[in-house]
This record gives sequence, structure tokens and C-alpha cells, in this order.
Amino acid sequence: MALKESCAKLRERACLFFLPCAENDYRARIFTGNFLIYFFLAAVILKAGFALFLYTFSSSPFYADITKTALIELTNAERAKHNLPVLSENDVLDQAAYMKALDMAKNGYFSHVSPAGINPWHWFDKAGYNYKYAGENLAIGFLDSKEVQNAWAASPTHEANIVNNKYREIGIAVLKANFQGNPATIVVQLFGSKSAKSQNSQDLLAAADIAKNKEIAGSGAVPAAKDKEVLGASTVAPSADGNAGFKAVMFFAQNYFDFVQAVIYASLIFVILLLALNFALKADFDHADLLAKAVGFVAVMAVFSLLDQNLVSALIPHSLTIQ
Repeated sequence: MALKESCAKLRERACLFFLPCAENDYRARIFTGNFLIYFFLAAVILKAGFALFLYTFSSSPFYADITKTALIELTNAERAKHNLPVLSENDVLDQAAYMKALDMAKNGYFSHVSPAGINPWHWFDKAGYNYKYAGENLAIGFLDSKEVQNAWAASPTHEANIVNNKYREIGIAVLKANFQGNPATIVVQLFGSKSAKSQNSQDLLAAADIAKNKEIAGSGAVPAAKDKEVLGASTVAPSADGNAGFKAVMFFAQNYFDFVQAVIYASLIFVILLLALNFALKADFDHADLLAKAVGFVAVMAVFSLLDQNLVSALIPHSLTIQ
């Protein structure tokens, strides 16, 4: 009985809040008072919170792991649009990317080729990645993974690397460093496909060991790898993947802004439908102030919704480069 009474009271309050009737003088309470103003201020705070998070998060220990993980996901999402196979992360390519990032930070350059003439493929060889095809994208000064990906996707040469069908593996390094006297985030993205020699060497060595153990006479040679081919080089100036905190921050970094936008769009649709329903039930303009307030709310929220994630990132002072 108490539950029924509670439900009845709740239903009555909802009707008074959302619908015009004699009890509320045909002024739905959602359109009176300051509710819509408070709702808008809450939306502003939520978006401002994202900007604050983005600015402070870029200097946190989580940033490198999350950006690395996010960029691999974003790269594979872009490849999926072109029906291309997923790139798998390779630890050796990660190491090559990290060595390249360190070299740029140490020697103060941002280019595929160092002032000493060292090309990108040197780092593949130094890390021990025997490649058939290789490519490189670079970025510096970005605050957000999506901002990096969007910059690469907007550049034909970077996009060509991302959607190249000859690549099978990817390596990423994200390094916070003092670059030319200023703090900066350096991103190195490497693509590769192993040579036939690299792919088959372990199997051939295992077969050789078996033959030796069995004292089988014979000789053989490892097939020579075909010539290496560099497909593209484009520059755009301990893992916590299993940690619950990492996953929470990862979700927040990637989905928070989209959630806020969804709330804004849903509120716009809801208020428009509710406004139409109110005037359908009470089709007069005795309460023009309510109409003005509701229309004003819709207009302001519609403009505010245009402040998307890319624009928020752009409004935060920072320098970014791709090449």
C-alpha cells in the first residue's frame, strides 16, 4: 500500500513538473524557475571539466600508456573503414619507436632524418626488427590521442601509412620530454611487416636442431630475404593495461566527452518535444515567457553542443606539429 502511495505521489509530481495543468496554473515547472539555467550551467561545468582533465592528464603517468593504447585502437578503426587487416602491436617496434623518440628529445630535432643523417630505418635495425616493409609517423605537442589521429588522418601522407595494406604490425612510443627547452609530448608511430627470413628463422633453427640431434646428414641455407622496402615516412610535429585504475582513466579519456555530448543532444530533443506537448495541451500564448525561456534554452544548448572535442582541445594553449 505504501509503495502504491509513493508511486502515485511520484507520478503526480512528475505531471506537475513536466505537463501543464490547473494545479500548476498551466505552467509546467520545468519551464518555470531556474531549472533550465541550472541544467545549462551543469553542462558547462561538465565540458569545462573535460578541458581541465585534458590539460592536467597530459602530464600524468597514465598519459603515455593510454595514448599508446588509444592510438593503436584508432589506427585499427581507421583501417577497418577500408576493410584492411588489424595491425598487431609488436614489442620490438615499440622499442624502436621509443629509441627514436629518445634520440629526437636528446638531440633536439623533429624529423625523420636526424642532423647526423640517421634515417628512421636505423631504429628498426637497432631494435632487431628485420622488416620487409616499414613506415613511420611522428607527432609532437598534442594533448589528446584523437587530436593526433585526426591530424594524421587529415594528411594524405600520414593517412597513406595508416591504411597501407602491406603493414601487419605497429609500434608506438609516447615520450614526455624537454624538447628544445620546452616540455613536449613526442609520439612515434612505426609500421612494419617482417621479412620472410625473420618469419621463418625460428622454424628453420628448430628444424636444424632436430636434424643435428638425430645426426641426419645434409646441409641447407636460410632463404635470403628480399630487398627491404620503405613505404612511407611522415612526421606530425611498465604497462598498466590490466590495472583497474588504468581502465577507468582510459574510459574517461576516450568516452567522457562523448557522454556529455549525448546528454546535451538528448536534453535538446527532450525539451523540444516537451515544449511541443505543453503547447499542444494548452494551445495559447498566455505564458509567452515560458516559450521564450524554452526557446532560448534550446538555442543556447544547440550552439553549445557545437563545442566539440576537437574545438575544446584547440582552445587549450599548446603547439602541435606533423610533417
